[in-house]
Amino acid sequence: MIAELFVAVIGIGVAIRVLPSIILLSQFSYPNAKFSAIEPVFLREKEIARLLESKNLEELKNNVISKDFILEGEEARELQKSIEESHKKIILMAIEDSPKKVQSFYEMWIKKMDAEKLKEAIRNIIEDREIEVEPTSIEMKELIERLRKVEQAEVERVLKEYGYLISLEMPIEEIEKEIDKKIIEDFKQLTLPKSCKKAIEKFVGTWIDILNIKTILRGKHYGMEAIDIIEGGWEVSKWKIEELLKVDYIPEIISLLEGTSYYPALRDAITDFEKEGVIALERALDKYLLQAVGMIANEYPLSIGPGIRFMVEKEAEARNLKAVAKAVAEEMPEEAWKVVVVI
Repeated sequence: MIAELFVAVIGIGVAIRVLPSIILLSQFSYPNAKFSAIEPVFLREKEIARLLESKNLEELKNNVISKDFILEGEEARELQKSIEESHKKIILMAIEDSPKKVQSFYEMWIKKMDAEKLKEAIRNIIEDREIEVEPTSIEMKELIERLRKVEQAEVERVLKEYGYLISLEMPIEEIEKEIDKKIIEDFKQLTLPKSCKKAIEKFVGTWIDILNIKTILRGKHYGMEAIDIIEGGWEVSKWKIEELLKVDYIPEIISLLEGTSYYPALRDAITDFEKEGVIALERALDKYLLQAVGMIANEYPLSIGPGIRFMVEKEAEARNLKAVAKAVAEEMPEEAWKVVVVI
């Protein structure tokens, strides 16, 4: 009798510990099924080619058949803004459909969108132009509004108050890197369920690796002396980064990455690099990121894996559509192929 009671008590204890995790995992079933059912149409080469055949922006709007992305406006910039608005609505949908304990992850994608608005605002300030961006998050709205009101001499102080260690004397690439660092750090600081942490760590670490490799390749290609690196990558260790920084010849840099997941994509893009320059290697890394989040989704199918894949895919689709809108408006479809990412 005592033994049976002891076993029952242990069983109850195990159930108390396990039940919350089971409940959380069950809450992922609906959003994950929804995310998986929404095809990344605008990552397909055939679809991008079809859209680039549009003779003008009006025809392009009619050719985009999608419930997710609605193109509106008469000029390229207006279409791009409507694409951004559609992208924002997709993120808000993901927030609403997901378990409360992981909604902060999806909210970070709104902040990530807003970070691009901040980059544009700072470029406006440097070029002494009016700030026209309209961010979404309360914090970024407040920051942008303050930047509109202060004199240029006060801009750096205001940015520092919000955690951005930026000088307007820095090259624009370094400014953008500082903004990326802040967003990455915010992703790292998210408080999420234990079942989601490994997937997030892998995604953020891979993202950091790709940003660092891009920075090194771009810096070496353009002969930059100072190359700023973000710590915390997934595969490319600090000592490997230091090794890469000592090399000036890009094919040799790529060779040094042999053994990492990034090497095959870069190796296969060498021929395009010789024709197009470093943008071909950046495009290859962007394509690899899509493959990487696909693997994360397969590795963590019952938690946040499919959500990570969905966010990265929708961001890439929005970027592709904006590039297509610009190319159609300028009647230069070949330019779009330099930046669009297809899988």
